[in-house]
Amino acid sequence: MSDKPYYEQEYHAPESDIPDPSVGEIFKGLFLYPFTWAARSTRKAFWVAFVIQFLLTIVIGVISVAVFIPNGVLSVSRNDMSWVLTHISFGVWLIELILFILLVWIKLGLLGYAVRRLHDANYSGWWLWLIFIPFGWIIVVIFLLLPTVEEPVRWGSYLFVD
Repeated sequence: MSDKPYYEQEYHAPESDIPDPSVGEIFKGLFLYPFTWAARSTRKAFWVAFVIQFLLTIVIGVISVAVFIPNGVLSVSRNDMSWVLTHISFGVWLIELILFILLVWIKLGLLGYAVRRLHDANYSGWWLWLIFIPFGWIIVVIFLLLPTVEEPVRWGSYLFVD
């Protein structure tokens, strides 16, 4: 022990086995491991992945609207929807299909992160079903905000442990 009072002593962070993933590892986990359920994710990893998917969703939406603008689709009334189906080229439909598949893949990646985050707080991933009942999403968000359980849990280890 030091002879100095505690407020004059050097700060030493507590020892922890919780990994600190980089943004690249988080991005990789979002795109490459959406169906890896038996693992854990830290709070930082989940919320950074949440922000990444939110921003990518906005970008995909802007690109989707921008693809339709040159074709005059946005100025069509509801009664002229048959015009839209006949005047849109195959390339536009293909781009929209690719954007849709990418959007679904990103959402599945975030679902995988949410399940792993619940495992990190020592809860089952089945708790995510609460989002389908009124105000159940509040309980899920509280679970996602809980700190990491630093003891062994039944769902394995972190994805990117060295």
